[in-house]
Amino acid sequence: MRRLGLIISVLVLILAALVGLDVFMHTLRQLPSISQTINATSTTTMINTTSPKLEVTCRVWNLVNVTLSNGSYLFISAPRETPVYLLSKAQFKEWGVSSMPPVNYTWFDDSPGVFVVAPPQGDYEVAFCGSINVTLRVFKYMAMGVAAYYGPNYGNLTTDAVMGIFNITNANVEWSTGTQTLGFSLQLNAYLVVKYSGGVVVHWVQDALLVSSGQYWFQAEMDVTNYIGSSQSLMYENGVCISGCFKTPMSGMLIITVNTTKYGVVVNYGYALFRLGNIRLNPVVHWVAHQVIPIPNATAYLITSLNPGPYYMPMDTELVVGGPGNSGGVMFRSLSAQLALYYWNGTSWAPYPVAYTFGASTGEYAVNVSVEPIGPASVELSTGPNNYQVLS
Repeated sequence: MRRLGLIISVLVLILAALVGLDVFMHTLRQLPSISQTINATSTTTMINTTSPKLEVTCRVWNLVNVTLSNGSYLFISAPRETPVYLLSKAQFKEWGVSSMPPVNYTWFDDSPGVFVVAPPQGDYEVAFCGSINVTLRVFKYMAMGVAAYYGPNYGNLTTDAVMGIFNITNANVEWSTGTQTLGFSLQLNAYLVVKYSGGVVVHWVQDALLVSSGQYWFQAEMDVTNYIGSSQSLMYENGVCISGCFKTPMSGMLIITVNTTKYGVVVNYGYALFRLGNIRLNPVVHWVAHQVIPIPNATAYLITSLNPGPYYMPMDTELVVGGPGNSGGVMFRSLSAQLALYYWNGTSWAPYPVAYTFGASTGEYAVNVSVEPIGPASVELSTGPNNYQVLS
């Protein structure tokens, strides 16, 4: 537990130095950033334009049929370099699945990474060479915020802890689905790898701020349906709500840490509040739950990777807003918030080197949420069309 203690000690020092997230976010806004917006033929990933396109023949093409309705997007994740083509029915018929690459196509890329394509509605074939694990998903909306899908050079990034910092200055819900009452969630989602003598297991873990009917609480889950714990508590004094009532501005952080012991793997889900309404709070970490996975003497870490996880999506790490639960959605009447996503690099907290505006590993989604970069792995949310793009 010594390593976890070091992480928390440094975290408390950072939070004490921040005092309030408003000062922190003002600093982030001064930092330069890079963004790339989608259109009908662009993607949401950075492409190395200096590398040659793959012109070699392919002995075995893999084909996947996808149908896109009006307003749909196609999510593509390729963990290794391979040619991936999107072809209309006419283009596919013209090509005839030749060993040579198609000459006419709707979209193409051969670099690893995450892509979002927005072609006209219709039936398409996705063709890619080799046995690579290409992940596909047709969607209209995803959870919005900040998410990392890989580390430097498209490789895996592993860590003992992830942290999401948030500042919500305004959040008015127009409608939501998934629960009986109006609400939304802010989710810190990650993937946990546990290696032991008998093999490897991967879990999806979540530390979330839930807001519903004017109340808020923090809740931990694992593998979608495994409830771990909650901070839900509503307190009144003389008819005035003093705890558990959602007020803006609301700022704070979510944190997930993992530690290994001879008794098993310990996963910690926590939060801290910096401000709630007009009250500024001491930056103290409260642990919602401590979960023990009874695999002794294992190796465990949180991973960010383009490789698909147990739910057939890349193992991203994300701090995103979505519906209040049960794969529901949310649309805000008004929204103003800032989010920042960090990981523990062994000595300090660092922003993820490459981030996107959307998360693919949660069932909840947001409608009409615009995300703009304000710094490394840091964004500002407002109402506006969902913009699926790379941040840096």
